[in-house]
Amino acid sequence: MAIKVNVVGIPHFAGAYVSGTELAPDALRKAGLVEKMQGLGLEVQDAGNLKLPDYLPRHNIPPVRNWPAPRMLWDLLTEEARSWLKGEDFALLLGGDCSTIVGTAAAFSQLYGEKAYLLVIDGHFDAVRPTATRCIGAAGMGLWFLLQGREMWIADTGWTAERMTVIGCQEQPVQNYGVEIVTLAQLRSVDLLDRVRTVLEKIPADAKLLVHFDVDVMDEEAMAAAYAPSKVGLSLAEAERLVTAVVQDRRVVGLEVTEFSALRDTTGEQAERLVHLLANVLSTRARAASSDTLKI
Repeated sequence: MAIKVNVVGIPHFAGAYVSGTELAPDALRKAGLVEKMQGLGLEVQDAGNLKLPDYLPRHNIPPVRNWPAPRMLWDLLTEEARSWLKGEDFALLLGGDCSTIVGTAAAFSQLYGEKAYLLVIDGHFDAVRPTATRCIGAAGMGLWFLLQGREMWIADTGWTAERMTVIGCQEQPVQNYGVEIVTLAQLRSVDLLDRVRTVLEKIPADAKLLVHFDVDVMDEEAMAAAYAPSKVGLSLAEAERLVTAVVQDRRVVGLEVTEFSALRDTTGEQAERLVHLLANVLSTRARAASSDTLKI
């Protein structure tokens, strides 16, 4: 069973303070993403970039930076992403800051209902609650909007904490809203693949999985072009092992990649590094599919 990869760019920074992530889809293409995957034997279709509204507000007024720009993006994504995530082809979605997750997860839930599961690979638990006294970007609030902001900030997407898992957080959050968190320390406390296997085994066999990969789960040595690089995080090799292990699961319908800031990548080396990782991940899945050894 071969796979076909459908690449779509979501070039925005609606949830961020400064620009950079909106350039990521084209930076990854320039670094040879499509050609690299094709060279590894993958059938690839590049569907181009999502057409954004001509005007998206930008401001620093509490409680949510740039509001309603994030909501405008999510409403558009909820409509458009359904066709990308139907499961006929494997979807590789290139963001964009990590607030992307709200729109894509909403579309995913509409498609698959209670069979929809979300696996987030991220250095942080992006579930900050909006408050009237400070302005925070929606990039830090995505899971809060999906779980707590329904009916007030966004339409009810049907997501529940039981169908979400976050892997790679630098620390255990004070408030997790019932979401299972596997911290960086926990991930490293046993064999990484064993930990991933334990997470995946908890998910029903008939589930559909959307994987959100925030590149800031890696440390700055591995990925200096993350929007907010940190000294703490996975190595490049660890990140590739982790994402590969997850994406080999046959229930995974799509992988979205966020928080790559092309403005931090003045030489293009970081984009090439991420392209290499993604191509290896998807070629491994394709080989497993063709030999019918995909997991679960």
